[in-house]
Amino acid sequence: MAGSFYQRFQTLTFMTDVWFLVSVTGLVMAVSVLCLGIVRKVYGHSFMAKHNEVAGFIYAVVGVIYAVLLAFVVIVEWEMFRDADSRVQEEVQCMASVLRDMQVFDEPQKSLVSKEIVNYTNIVINEEWALMAKEETSEKAVKSIARIFTLVTEIKPANEHQKIWYQEIISRLNNFYNARNHRVQAAKEGIPDFMWSVMIVGAIITIGFSFLFGMENLWAQSFMVASLAGIITLVLLLIVALDHPYSGIIIVTPEAFVDQLARIKYYLAIQKIL
Repeated sequence: MAGSFYQRFQTLTFMTDVWFLVSVTGLVMAVSVLCLGIVRKVYGHSFMAKHNEVAGFIYAVVGVIYAVLLAFVVIVEWEMFRDADSRVQEEVQCMASVLRDMQVFDEPQKSLVSKEIVNYTNIVINEEWALMAKEETSEKAVKSIARIFTLVTEIKPANEHQKIWYQEIISRLNNFYNARNHRVQAAKEGIPDFMWSVMIVGAIITIGFSFLFGMENLWAQSFMVASLAGIITLVLLLIVALDHPYSGIIIVTPEAFVDQLARIKYYLAIQKIL
């Protein structure tokens, strides 16, 4: 049920973001062609055509430098995005391991911890995930995971067998907490403002330089300039999408939590805990 609702919500968000992407790209392409027309009207193509050979060498250097910059940023952002997704998977796995290992202990400890893990998972799915898009966290989730720690630390192993499992639970619980911290921190990380300034100024220079070439066919040059502006804009928007892993078109979804919650509820129903 939760997964179905989330998929419908994501479809709406995706279509909205696609419309935004098309609008911004089209606007930049139109402005670029308009600026080209102004430059052509002021100087004329014959005047600029005299410098095509020299301008071509310089533009090749400018284009390569800017292309390398964009490629570097995209690769870094993609690695950060994948790391954010892997942290979510790690958190879910550690959470499930803690719940599974708790079944070694007696009541009421195992039921209390199991129910609190279910509560925490519900909070993350239904409340905290939406807050992370705003670079915020849920106070309820913080209190819930603190209660899980408290409940686990109150356990007194009754024998050597339970002591071994207790040490394993503590280790997984620490990994669980660390993975959560990494997930929350990933929502707040991003490209520094100075780097954004460099990329935007670089885009203006790269697109603007293309106006200085003189081609007799205005429509052909307009198509080239529009294509260049469109590609650069799309790459910059891709960086924006990857820079915010919990909002936008390309996002880390809570599906891992949703799937795990369904398995947990099924498992606990068999154990007659829920």
